[in-house]
Amino acid sequence: MRFINIDKDRIPYEFELEIDKEIFQFEVLYNSYKDYFTINLYKNHKPVVMGEKIVLHQPLFDGLEHLDIPNIIVIPYDTTEGALRIGYDNLSEDVFLYVLD
Repeated sequence: MRFINIDKDRIPYEFELEIDKEIFQFEVLYNSYKDYFTINLYKNHKPVVMGEKIVLHQPLFDGLEHLDIPNIIVIPYDTTEGALRIGYDNLSEDVFLYVLD
């Protein structure tokens, strides 16, 4: 099992992942007022999903299988099992985005 490391010092930023021989772009954004993160997903630099909130233990892009999304599960998981939510203090510290493919 692998995870996606979010570099909070670079936010907002974009990175690419190759999934099933296709390239997807993930843009990471942070709302400092409400202390949460969102992901914009692009395929070939065209928007697929915008503003997907990263929620603890909830797969990203869940219920959006009708869109052109990657055929993987990305789920935020707290390695300490003590977090109640994802915020700036725990993302990429105790909470990571795990990729299940």
